[in-house]
Amino acid sequence: MDISIIQKLIQLQALNNVSQLSSSKQDSNNSLFSSLFTNELNNVSSSSSNLNQIINVPQPTLSYGETVVQLLGKNISTAVQPVINQLSTVISPTNSKSDYTKSQLDDIINEMAKKYDVDPKLVHSIIQHESNYNPNATSHAGAKGLMQIMPLNFEAYGITNPYDPRQNIEAGTRMIKANLRQYNGNVELALAAYNAGSGNVKKYGGIPPFKETQNYVRKVTESYFA
Repeated sequence: MDISIIQKLIQLQALNNVSQLSSSKQDSNNSLFSSLFTNELNNVSSSSSNLNQIINVPQPTLSYGETVVQLLGKNISTAVQPVINQLSTVISPTNSKSDYTKSQLDDIINEMAKKYDVDPKLVHSIIQHESNYNPNATSHAGAKGLMQIMPLNFEAYGITNPYDPRQNIEAGTRMIKANLRQYNGNVELALAAYNAGSGNVKKYGGIPPFKETQNYVRKVTESYFA
């Protein structure tokens, strides 16, 4: 629908509102507005083949302008709602922080640590510094959940909801286990790869010279070995 059509209809409604300020001419002005509005619809309908599907003016108790806005609002809502629903599945986690107690998170961590043969204390240390045990944490870079998993890893680790503690902890534990295996149990290199990627560890022959990564490795290892 041409935007000029909407503009014309809004302008006519504005004229109607102004005309109603004069009580002595209200009836005649309302009649004039109705006539103008109907004529405008007839004029623009020929240039918009589907206009009648968008605006079907009844004999309402609402003003014509209010009816148009209401009908357009319904069409806009119908068009936008699928996008809103899709975004909601991404940014609204199924489980909020209050859904899991510390004891329940401990149970999941212990379960996954045992399953993948990783020290649960290491998993705890990573979670503490990645998200401070907030299942809904999202970084500026897009990492999500307790162990701050990046979206590019979702498919590989079977993540459908990164904010779900079980999915997130399992993926993060698998990732740190793979790093430990790759670096022969070297915790510092495994953590550096977890933070900056194994490519950077290989490129620099050890912990990359990134301040963020170096601080991360230091803080997590301090917690782990404490």
